[in-house]
Parts: sequence; structure tokens; C-alpha cells
Amino acid sequence: MDLTSLLKFVHVIAAVLWVGGGFTMIIAGILLARRSTPETRLAVVRATTLLAPRLFIPTSVLTLASGVALLFIAGWGWQPFTVLGLAGVIFTAGFGAIVIGPSCERAVRIGDDHGAPAAMPHLRRVYRLASMDYAVQFAIVFLMVVKPGWQDFAIFTGLGAIIAMAALATLRPMPRLA
Repeated sequence: MDLTSLLKFVHVIAAVLWVGGGFTMIIAGILLARRSTPETRLAVVRATTLLAPRLFIPTSVLTLASGVALLFIAGWGWQPFTVLGLAGVIFTAGFGAIVIGPSCERAVRIGDDHGAPAAMPHLRRVYRLASMDYAVQFAIVFLMVVKPGWQDFAIFTGLGAIIAMAALATLRPMPRLA
């Protein structure tokens, strides 16, 4: 096995663990949203905060590092899928560390201090933020598979529209629950 193949393998496995792990947490939260107690829902976010330094952060760094190494070792250079993929990975890793992680920790802290029901608005916010983040992550995966050229304007427009809709859905005012 040559170095390029090894780096591709490491890059894909790290991305699968990062994206798949987070997506599993989102799906668990969605499925439990109406079928469980606030304590159970808070337990999913608590598990996410435990997984962040053990899974999400290391795999995001490994995905980024192996991807950058492939730019040079595989000779891919600065093609659209590498430039936009790199920008997306930097965004989503930063967004996770700066926004989603602290939001999860805040929800857990509120649940610990005031009870799980008091944390529910914060949990809903966490899931909305994570959904937007995963729109970006799925766009990155799409770019890595399709590898469009700069002339593929329709692809970039479609991906941009999906990310914009996810951002608007995330940023819209949350409905008040009675």
C-alpha cells in the first residue's frame, strides 16, 4: 500500500467516524424528542459532551490533517473540491468547538442545576445548530465524492441553496411552547 492510499483510508475512516457519530447523536435526539422524558433527552446531549473530546475533535483534526496531506502528497492541489472541502471542514470543526460544544455544555449544566425540563429550550437550540452543521458536513461529503470543477456552477448553487436553507431554518425564531 502506498502513502496516498493509506492517507485516503485514514481520511475516509476519520470522516466516517466524525460525520457518522454526530449524525447518530442527532438522529437519537430527534427520535427521543417526543418519545422520552427530558432526562433521557438530556442524557443524549450529555453523551455528546463526553464524546466530543474523545471522538469528534480527534476525528475532525485527523480528517483535516489527512486531507491537507493528500493535497500535496497525492498532487490534488487547489481544486474546487479541495478548497471548498477544506473551508467546510474548518468551518464545521470551528462551529462545533465554538458554538455547538459550549451550547451542549450549557444545556447539561442547566439540567444539572435546575432539572432536565429547564434545559429543554437549550436542547432544542443544540439540535437546530447541529442540523445546520450537518448540512455543511453532507455538502463536504458530496464535494469529496463528486469532485466538481469550477465550471459546475449548478452544483455549487444547489449546495449553497441547501446550506442557506439549513441556516435559515436554524436561525428562524423558535416557536413558543405552551
